[in-house]
Amino acid sequence: MPPPPPTIYPETIKFLEVIEEIKETNRLLKVEPKTDIAISNIIYPSDRTIFSKLKNGMRKRIPMDALMNLALHFKIDMNYIFYDGFEINYYPEVLQDSATNNQVILNVSDDHLRIINKNNYNALGLTMKLYEQMMTLLEQNRKLSENKKVKSQ
Repeated sequence: MPPPPPTIYPETIKFLEVIEEIKETNRLLKVEPKTDIAISNIIYPSDRTIFSKLKNGMRKRIPMDALMNLALHFKIDMNYIFYDGFEINYYPEVLQDSATNNQVILNVSDDHLRIINKNNYNALGLTMKLYEQMMTLLEQNRKLSENKKVKSQ
């Protein structure tokens, strides 16, 4: 009888999803880092095989250093890992071109950013949506105020 599959904590699964999103986004944009080893060199250089150890259950928990470095270097909202209802918010601001190893600065629209992140609820998208809802509410309030003035006269 084969041994049972290793228990992987939900936080670890979400952490690995973030890593996959970073790799996929960087592959699409043709920038570095786009492999497990390249990313692990940045966020947890003391163990370049950290992701495979987490996937295989050899490590139970994500090292706090790796979480901090992931958040700082890739500017990821770590609420995604610990709370439901948050989406991955990864957008490479300054990138390194894989062909020339030169830094590249990308300028993309907000809509393109939403497509890259594959959701409408990343931090920028959420802020824009809240702003749009606030403007709608202010407009409705203005109309109500005008209607009350007309009725009172």
